[in-house]
Amino acid sequence: MTMKTNMFKLAGILITAALLNACGSSSGELSADMACTNLNGLSIPKEQIGLPTLGATVTSATLVPAAGALTEYCQVLGTIAPVDATKGDPISFRVNLPSTWNTKAMQFGGSGYNGSVVAATGLAPSAPPDATPPLALGYVTFGSDSGHTSAAGTTFGSRDESLVNFGYAQLKKTRDVAVSIIGKRYSASLTKTYWVGSSQGGREGLTVAQRFPKDYDGIVVRVPVLSFTGLQIQGWRFGQALAKPGGWKYAANYTPDADMKLKTLQDAALAACDAQDGLIDGVIANFRGCQFKTANLPRCVTGTDLDTCFTDAELNAIDTLHTPLLFGYSLANNTTLYPGWSWGSENNPSGNWQSWVNGSNASGGNIVTFGNQFVQNFIAQSPTYDVSKFDPTSTAWKSRIQYVSGIVDSTNPDLSAFYARGGKLIIQEQTGDYARSPFATFNYYDSVVATLGQSTADNFIRIYSTPGTNHSGVGANPSADGSKAGWRATSIDWVSVLENWVEKGQTPADTLTQVFKGTAAPYAVQESRPLCKYPNWPKYNGAPADPKVASSYTCVAPT
Repeated sequence: MTMKTNMFKLAGILITAALLNACGSSSGELSADMACTNLNGLSIPKEQIGLPTLGATVTSATLVPAAGALTEYCQVLGTIAPVDATKGDPISFRVNLPSTWNTKAMQFGGSGYNGSVVAATGLAPSAPPDATPPLALGYVTFGSDSGHTSAAGTTFGSRDESLVNFGYAQLKKTRDVAVSIIGKRYSASLTKTYWVGSSQGGREGLTVAQRFPKDYDGIVVRVPVLSFTGLQIQGWRFGQALAKPGGWKYAANYTPDADMKLKTLQDAALAACDAQDGLIDGVIANFRGCQFKTANLPRCVTGTDLDTCFTDAELNAIDTLHTPLLFGYSLANNTTLYPGWSWGSENNPSGNWQSWVNGSNASGGNIVTFGNQFVQNFIAQSPTYDVSKFDPTSTAWKSRIQYVSGIVDSTNPDLSAFYARGGKLIIQEQTGDYARSPFATFNYYDSVVATLGQSTADNFIRIYSTPGTNHSGVGANPSADGSKAGWRATSIDWVSVLENWVEKGQTPADTLTQVFKGTAAPYAVQESRPLCKYPNWPKYNGAPADPKVASSYTCVAPT
């Protein structure tokens, strides 16, 4: 049904139920001639997309009724055509257009190697359970599969256009298509565009700040895999250490969270560093101050392999993970290494180390799997390549590694263009994350400061760290019932913090508060902790202060 334009300019006038059912509910901003279903079959010409493509097509448009936390919205699915189908596949995208629009948009990042279309209907990273999804707040939300499907694995890395799409191009293409569709659906203009993402989505968020700074007003990223090449080759490197005879002892009845080797490892690291923050609670808050070394671990006598000690091969594997990978040459943006991992969260109940690092058998965890896939498909460009023959320091692979790094790594410290356009960037790091090294993020921030200066960086970038928390945002909790202090408080409403900074000029404080809430109404706050601006860390004020309350800590500078 077509509605007259003047009907949509009468603010505050109640529109009849019959018209609502015909064209969807409206805040007065829906286009007079573009109902949701009319978007089906829409073509977006290549001239409206800022990077090479043959254009985009909407394959379906469905008006989704309000349900749960979400209000009514128009779900748009479509594809962006590759320039050369022999070198790349279509990018599948999704755009969610709320019937009541706040004139803002939010792009959601992906995860892993991507391969599935981001729904963009859920919460932003680290949001508490009672937060409102951005779509329900009135944001247009959107995302993509980055130009390949999970069914194809990581073989896309050997195809030129697919590799470029994954690295950065799909981000711009998806954004431009979404903006075009927004212009068709609404009569009002887009006022602000935001990005939220974690892990791969975090890398993508830093990518748009570096490559497409004029397109985004504010960005929130968590645990970004920004030095993607270094991370994957470090994962391969650790896999090679595990593959050595005796690389790790696996119990016959192995189950996650029950590896006594890990308990021995974590206990030793905590004994050395836990008390530095003033509270023995199973969390190393002073992550920079922990200088634990494998030389401090008990070494097994030759011929033995016990849960309470480590063989030379096991010590080598642990050392491999905790020492930098040195390339001997520069990757993109003069990066020459990938840093080692942090200490003290190896045996936390969340199973972070078990799933990402050593896994449940001698083949290793996810970092090994992902690393081997990267070496085979992104570097060697052969899914059957024998990764045991790979040597990243060899001149035979140098040029290919550098080429790939220039496409997929988000390590450019020059954010001056993003700063000049008034953009704001928030980064959350989690120091108990074993999916990648948190020090890669800290090193990147330090490089931004070195490039632009501290005063400039303080005007548009904030980086905070959550001690002992894993890749998915689960905090260290030594006792399941929460009776010990642990560190379960990891939630914060970043969308509100970012909105206030971008739209109201309210700079985030150097110390914020993160919480742990119940998962059902009334969502009571059960614990709170400070969220310190890097490089500061939270020091316990001492008894009788309640260790489960944020005010019992003070963010202090490293010494």
